Amino acid sequence: MNRRTQKFQTFFQILNQIASLSTSSRLKVGAISLKSDFTKIASFGYNGSYPNAPINQSTRTEEDSTEPGQDGYIHAEINMIAKFREMDPESYTILLTHSPCKICAKVLVTAGFRRVYWQEEYRETSHLKDIFGRNNIEYGTFEKLLTM
Repeated sequence: MNRRTQKFQTFFQILNQIASLSTSSRLKVGAISLKSDFTKIASFGYNGSYPNAPINQSTRTEEDSTEPGQDGYIHAEINMIAKFREMDPESYTILLTHSPCKICAKVLVTAGFRRVYWQEEYRETSHLKDIFGRNNIEYGTFEKLLTM
């Protein structure tokens, strides 16, 4: 295994630990902004609610609902971007546990990120080619990242 592959595998392990912090009963999602030269994690996020959100007594979590797309959680990508304080987002690679939804893909492009990779695809992914392709964003699965 080459050193680059070892580093990405290590950061994906960290990413999975971050995702495990989510209280979602359905799907735990994580996001990391990683300096492309591996020297820094600028920010991270996981799907969850806002600080001090009330506990839903039926789910015993902060979820509004357990129905897909209705949990009311802030997506991991949005939480990660909210904490990002660097001046050069184009120098960072975004690592995700799951491919981004349409809105998160748009927000990642708007925030200035140029590289987005994930461990597994989630639901619909046809929007990624359009949104990322139009903006010359490098994107794809972890396996694709390792072959570059």
